[in-house]
This record gives sequence, structure tokens and C-alpha cells, in this order.
Amino acid sequence: MPGTVSKKYVFNNNADGMYPLVLTIIEDLGQINEHTAFKVKMILVELITNSLKHSGQGDTTIAITASGNIITIKKTDTGNGLAVRCGNNLLEWPLPGKHHAGKIITVYNDSSAVLKAKLHNNCMLLFFIEETEETDPIDINSLAEHFGLMIITRACDKFEYGFDIDTCTNSFTVSLTV
Repeated sequence: MPGTVSKKYVFNNNADGMYPLVLTIIEDLGQINEHTAFKVKMILVELITNSLKHSGQGDTTIAITASGNIITIKKTDTGNGLAVRCGNNLLEWPLPGKHHAGKIITVYNDSSAVLKAKLHNNCMLLFFIEETEETDPIDINSLAEHFGLMIITRACDKFEYGFDIDTCTNSFTVSLTV
């Protein structure tokens, strides 16, 4: 990937604009291989679908930076904060208090893996996957709310969520190596 690409895109949370935006971003990235283009498409579709479901009426910003062999995608919106059910508890960002650093929560699991997140503080977490021995095929009808987060985490090298208390802004940041 020659040079550095850095662009911002505004998505108005209209479903008709999703796929054209994805294609524009892929084109703007320039010469990337087919495998990387596929991963970027999956990530963008999941991030934008998340905006359609959770961002309400406000716009969503997608910022893309490609430099050297790293592509970074950052989606920001002012929709509802991330909410994850952990056992009987519903965790909603920002979390109350400041005692969360280092805790690990389970976000989603299926027959092949467990999506977890390590809490950095009450406003940030880093997603990661723990592989398990596959037991049964996935029943498409039983996919939970956070399956899209599993897709993104599998497609990239690093995936973070943050909530900015001052601006009430959600940000999902993804990095992948080309």
C-alpha cells in the first residue's frame, strides 16, 4: 500500500448508504490485496450495522488511516453506550466508578470461541478471543446480540471500544496489518 491515506466519512445512518460507503472506503484505500479488502469490508459492514442499530438520529463518522502496513478504522457516534450482559448483570458504558481496570468480562460465546474484553478503566475496553474446541455447528437462529463484535475481533489485530464522558461519544477503533 503506497503512501499514507487518511480520510473521514460521514454516515447519516441510512441503510441505503451503507454499501456505497463501504465500496468508497475500499476504493479510497487504493492497492490492497483481496484478503485485506475482504477483512475491511467485514469490519465496515459490522461497524456501520452497529450504527444503524444503536446510533439513533445522529451521524456516524468513520475515519480511515492507512500507513505502511497498518490500516486503522475508527467509528464514532453519539448513540447509546455499549451494553453487555454478563451473567445476571447488565454492564453499560461508561461504567460507574473507577475500579474496573484489569477486569475481564465475557461478551459473547459460540461453539468455537469466546469473545472477551479486558477493561482498561470505566470507559475503555479491549476485545480479544479465546478459542475453544468446537462442539456443535453454530445455529444461525441463536446468534446473540454481540456476534458482530466477534466478527470484527476475528478480522483484525486490535479492537477497542471507548466512551468519552465529556462528549458522550462512542468510539470503536480497529487496527489490522496488511
